[in-house]
Amino acid sequence: MRCPRRDTYISLPTTSDRLEDLANEALEGIRDTFQRETEYGVATNALADTRYRLSSMHPDLLFLKNPRTRSGRFIEGSKRVYLLSHEEWLANGKLTGGPNCLGRYLYGPAVILLHDKTETPFSWCRNVLTHETLHSVSLYSRIWSSSTNLVQKHEALIEGITECLLGYILLKQHPDCYESWKSNDPDMCTIAYRERVRLFCSLAQKIGITPLVDFYLSAEGSFTGHWNRFIQSIRLLGYAKFKYELNEQSAFREPFFREVCMRSVEGFKKIYDSFPKSLDFSRIG
Repeated sequence: MRCPRRDTYISLPTTSDRLEDLANEALEGIRDTFQRETEYGVATNALADTRYRLSSMHPDLLFLKNPRTRSGRFIEGSKRVYLLSHEEWLANGKLTGGPNCLGRYLYGPAVILLHDKTETPFSWCRNVLTHETLHSVSLYSRIWSSSTNLVQKHEALIEGITECLLGYILLKQHPDCYESWKSNDPDMCTIAYRERVRLFCSLAQKIGITPLVDFYLSAEGSFTGHWNRFIQSIRLLGYAKFKYELNEQSAFREPFFREVCMRSVEGFKKIYDSFPKSLDFSRIG
């Protein structure tokens, strides 16, 4: 049984203009949910120049191979979203991340790639596009190149918070989609990075969504300053022993961060140990 909401969402022709409209809709959903003027890490009027500069250093990051034509197309101009057929997705594995990924945000060219598998239950939809749009407006979209392999070092942190914020957006903006996403029905859609989402959803139930949003959507400044403010905001909520140091050079250690939450945030462990509660976004204040 296919999800009727997905069929409706992607039923119109997926032209370039249509994809851009959907990305703008996702951006407005982020703004409306968190009540802030969130902006892309790379402004639309700067995309063409950003990609032109990148082309001289890493042209392979801008070319999407098409095995059917034995040619391809370039990521260029100010288009933020590209839809790839299944064959294209597999042919560009270094950019797409492999056959099981449904979406990917590439920080260098500031582009969202979507995996077109509409003939199967597993394809891109609103949840995937919103997740990737969150990447494109995050703190990391602004500072990703400030330290070698920063995104890779913080991957568990980035993906956990991104999908956690997605769940909150779906709850507030698209409750029907939220119920399908949370149900983990393979014929509907599923929560990506489930264990990481449990961690941050459980934490958000104790500290609220605002500290996560303030950190993740920070628009300027260094990573360390924003991270320290995030930790301080948790301490000011009454969890004075909470301490987890992190900077642009160090790797985020998810098991240790989870242990800090269990030791320092009263009530966190009880929520986290309950699978239904740990993924219940309606419990977040």
